Amino acid sequence: MVDIIIFSFNRALQLEALLSSIKRYWKQPDYHVTIIYNTTNASFQKGYDILQKEYPWCSFIKEVQRNQCWKSRDYFCLFNLKKMIRHPYLRLQKTDFRDKVIQTLNASEAGYVMFLTDDSAFFREVNLSREDMSFIDANPAQHQISLRLGEKLSGKPAEIRENGGKLIWKFHQHRNVGSWGYNFSVDAHIYSAGCMKRILQTVIFNNPSSLEVNVLYYARKHKILDVGMTWKEPFLLSYPLNMVQRVENNESMGISENLLNRLFLEGKRMQYIVPEEITKFQQYPESILLISDNHKDLFKIK
Repeated sequence: MVDIIIFSFNRALQLEALLSSIKRYWKQPDYHVTIIYNTTNASFQKGYDILQKEYPWCSFIKEVQRNQCWKSRDYFCLFNLKKMIRHPYLRLQKTDFRDKVIQTLNASEAGYVMFLTDDSAFFREVNLSREDMSFIDANPAQHQISLRLGEKLSGKPAEIRENGGKLIWKFHQHRNVGSWGYNFSVDAHIYSAGCMKRILQTVIFNNPSSLEVNVLYYARKHKILDVGMTWKEPFLLSYPLNMVQRVENNESMGISENLLNRLFLEGKRMQYIVPEEITKFQQYPESILLISDNHKDLFKIK
């Protein structure tokens, strides 16, 4: 079983698109979905209340606001101390985000874990065999599976070649080649749950961005999670319609989260348009489909 942990903030419309894509396209292995989310006001919360009724097979866990120091053991890790000195936003926990992630992992009996952000969606069938998953089992501290990379994605190093429909590579050999050198991601990479539990008990983080960055550098420092496997075609794409976090200055299309939330509360649901030729994981579409009462309307966003 794979424990799918999704991070969401003020984006019920986008989260619904992701959940509906999981329901439609994920076939194997068995999975359980947990959404760790937060909101800034009652209007955004209403969207998540609706989703909990529409998707009762998912677990919804809301973060709790707080402003407190880390646990004493976290300060005994030199890696964490360096991060606190360099990044002031890491010196305090503003929510119980880290605790919620660790508690979710500890409560699960799944052998694997995959993180997702709420602005992505699957577009083709995921049907991973026991043989596929045994790739991770062969070396849990080193091996991972990516569902977002592919042979035709721009930036793939020429020396990474397809063999039997799959690509296997070492991240450290392509450190300066974008995703092919990025050996930890919160976007659809599957890891050993046991290995991830040990890492997250050690590394501090207080949101999805710092989770990704800090675990990435921890993995590089300790030379773990270094071997990846993927397929010729990706299984999902990212659609950064807006940016709701303020830690990293990631590129987005700048669509108002208030507008998208209003559309969701009005009963609209969203479907992304998948390009015929996929060369990038992140998509910046000219329009999306809004679905209401079995009608699909093209909504221009560019």
